[in-house]
Amino acid sequence: MNQNYTSNNNSSVSKVTAFARLKEQQYALNMQIRLAMQIHDAKGQKELELEMAKLMERMHQVSV
Repeated sequence: MNQNYTSNNNSSVSKVTAFARLKEQQYALNMQIRLAMQIHDAKGQKELELEMAKLMERMHQVSV
């Protein structure tokens, strides 16, 4: 039973770590999107927004 608890605990830590990395990527993408908006780079902004949508999906999968 202790081994099962350890396994579940390690899994939870892995999820938290993965989610934290994804949040950092989200922050970086937000900054890139803001920059694209400021320099009026519509194509770049659209590409970054698509990348953000994929990132948000990964975040949702990790959080479940």
